[in-house]
Amino acid sequence: MKQISSLLILTSIFVACSSTNNEDIEIETVPKEVNVIDTYEERKAEMDKYTELLFQDSTQLNIEHANKLLNAYDQYIVHHSFQSDSKEIMFKAGELAKALNKPHIAIKYFNQLLERDPNHEKAPVALFYKAMIIGDVLHEDELAIKTYEEFIQKYPDHPFVESAKQSIALQGKSLDDIVKEFEKKNS
Repeated sequence: MKQISSLLILTSIFVACSSTNNEDIEIETVPKEVNVIDTYEERKAEMDKYTELLFQDSTQLNIEHANKLLNAYDQYIVHHSFQSDSKEIMFKAGELAKALNKPHIAIKYFNQLLERDPNHEKAPVALFYKAMIIGDVLHEDELAIKTYEEFIQKYPDHPFVESAKQSIALQGKSLDDIVKEFEKKNS
């Protein structure tokens, strides 16, 4: 008896589903003017286009163009990470994500550069920016201190070392505490 009632239920569901009017079914089609970017040259041109658009008006950040440029950087990195300029693009993507207040994405790009080439000319600044983001934006004070210390250890002669030391000293302190220390020092 249970088998018959189960069969009847399944049959009624099948009939109900199959009796839909064909006029109600819409088939989604791909627009004919989709411009697929698939080559190195096209990706470079896409980055150049949005870089130019982004910096046409230096008085205002165009968020739409900035996001499109960040996407173009990402696509370039994904598809052309073997190119000699990809490490520079990783750094630019990190800076742009940082400016767009996308801290986790910025750290992702800085990490990619640091893992790929810790001796790259932009690696010290990438690590310093990473520490700044961790401390100032994400408020992960202990991790920020460790990252600043890593920066100081790896790049002891870099001009940002003093800034890193100051950041370690100030990490986790409120603005009021910093002002009080400053006033105490100057009195």
